[in-house]
Amino acid sequence: MNKLARGLRKGREIALRWFAPGEVSVEWNIWNLYREIAWFGAFAGVCSTFTGVFTLRLGGSDVLVGLLTSLPALINIVWQIPAARLIERQRNMRKTILVSGFFQRLPALLLALVPVFLRRFQAAAVVCITALGTIPSAVSSVAFTVMLADVVEPRHRAHVISVRRVLFSAVTTVVVIVAGKTLDILRFPTSYQLIFALAFAASLLSLHYLGCIVIPEHELPRRVGRQGERLGLRRSLQMILAQRDFARFALASFLCQWGLSLPIPLYAIYWVRTLQISEGWVGALAMLSSGITMVAYYAWGRLAQRRGSRFVLLLGTLGLCAYPIGTALSTHMGPLLIVSAIGGIVSPAFNLGLLNSLLEVTPADRRAMYLALFNTLMNVAAFISPLLGTTLAGWLGIRTALMIGGAMRLAGFLAYLRLVSGSFDLRAALSASSNRQK
Repeated sequence: MNKLARGLRKGREIALRWFAPGEVSVEWNIWNLYREIAWFGAFAGVCSTFTGVFTLRLGGSDVLVGLLTSLPALINIVWQIPAARLIERQRNMRKTILVSGFFQRLPALLLALVPVFLRRFQAAAVVCITALGTIPSAVSSVAFTVMLADVVEPRHRAHVISVRRVLFSAVTTVVVIVAGKTLDILRFPTSYQLIFALAFAASLLSLHYLGCIVIPEHELPRRVGRQGERLGLRRSLQMILAQRDFARFALASFLCQWGLSLPIPLYAIYWVRTLQISEGWVGALAMLSSGITMVAYYAWGRLAQRRGSRFVLLLGTLGLCAYPIGTALSTHMGPLLIVSAIGGIVSPAFNLGLLNSLLEVTPADRRAMYLALFNTLMNVAAFISPLLGTTLAGWLGIRTALMIGGAMRLAGFLAYLRLVSGSFDLRAALSASSNRQK
C-alpha cells in the first residue's frame, strides 16, 4: 500500500506539473515552455505537412507551391528589422508575444474557411493567407527567441531546446499520422477543413501556456540606441561587421540557406505528382521522420553539451545534403522511408546547432536586432531559392533540380567549415572526441 500511495503521489505531482500553470520560477517557466511546444506541435505538424498538398488538391500550380515558401520569405525580408525595432521598444514583452502569437496562429482557421467562402482562386487564397501570416510570425519568433534567452540560462539552453524539440516531434508524429488517415477517409475538402480547424484550437492552448511564462523584471525595459533610430542598409552592415563572429556565422548561414530552401517546394510536387502517393503516405513519411527526431534530439542535445553547438551544426549540415539527393533517387515508397529516417536523424542536429550557435554570437544588449538582421539575410535566400527550384524543375526535370539542391547544401557545409573556423577549431573538437572514446 505504501508503494501504491507513493506512486499515486508521484503521478499526481507530474500531472500537476504538466497541466497547472504553477508558481513563478525558473523551473515553472521551463515547464511552461514544454507545455507550450507540445500543443504548438499539433498546429505546426498539420500546417507544415499538409498546406502544400492542400494547395495542389485545390488545383494550384507548381509556381503557387513555390510561392508558399517564397512569399513568406519576401515579407520577412521587409518586416524583420521593423519587427525587431518594435520589440526593443516594448516594456511588456508578454503582451507582444501573445498578440503576435495569436495572429500567427489565425491562418490555420482561415485556411479551413477557404472552401466555404471562395469558389474560385482557392489555391491562390491559401498562398496569400499563408504569406500574410508571416507578418505576425516575424514579431512572434524574434520576441520568443529573445524571451527564451532571458528565461533559460546558457548552460541549460541545449537541454531545454532539445526537450522542447522532442515534445514537438512526439506530438507531430501522432498528429500527422492521424491527420493523414483522416484525409484518406473523409471527403475533400471537408477533411482538410477539419484538420486545420482542430490545429487552430490546439494552437490556442499553446498560446495559453506561453502566457504563463514570466520574463524577469530586471530585463525590462529593453534599451535601444537613439530614440527613433533608423536602421538602413549601411547601418545594418556596420552592425554585422562590428561583431566578427556574428558576421562570419551569418555569411556561412546565408550561403547554406540557398541549398536548404531550393528543394523545399519540390518535395510535395515529387511525392504527389511524380510518385502519386496518397495523403496517408505523406503523413507516414512525416511520422517516421518525427518519431526518429524524438530520440535524435535527445542524443544531439547531450552531444552539444559535451562537444559544443557548432560541432553538432557541422554534422547536421553535412547530413542534410543526403535528403534531396535521396529523394531524387527514390522511385517508390521503400527508399523514401529510408530518406525520411535519415532526415529525422540529422535535422535535429542542424536546428539545435544553428539556434544555440546563433545565440552565442549575438550581443545580449541588442539581441532582437541582431536576430532580425540574421533572419533577414536568411529570408533573402529563402525567397529566391524556392522559385529557382521550381524553375529548374520545369527546365531540367524535378529529379535534376533535387540533385542541384543537394549539391548546394554541400556547398553550404563547406561554407560553415571554412567561415566559422575562425571561432571554432574543428580539428580540436574531433581530437577531443577521439581521445574521450579511447
